[in-house]
Amino acid sequence: MQAREKIELEIDRLTFERVKTLAMVNKSTVPELLTQVIARLVEIQEKKDPLMGLYADIPEVVDEIVAEAMEKRGYATSND
Repeated sequence: MQAREKIELEIDRLTFERVKTLAMVNKSTVPELLTQVIARLVEIQEKKDPLMGLYADIPEVVDEIVAEAMEKRGYATSND
């Protein structure tokens, strides 16, 4: 089981009722439903931008790619 983080949300009443109803219909808790929704949105985003998923675990490679592209286009890069 992954480590859990606690968050507090402020949402309008209609959205809150929708979340509770969706959780009930899907036989899940609100946190489980939100986790599922976020996972699904990540899948959709990765399909829109497959490179995001490809390099998700190696951000330093993305940094190198961006730095090289910027350099080739004549932009200065900082190595702070």
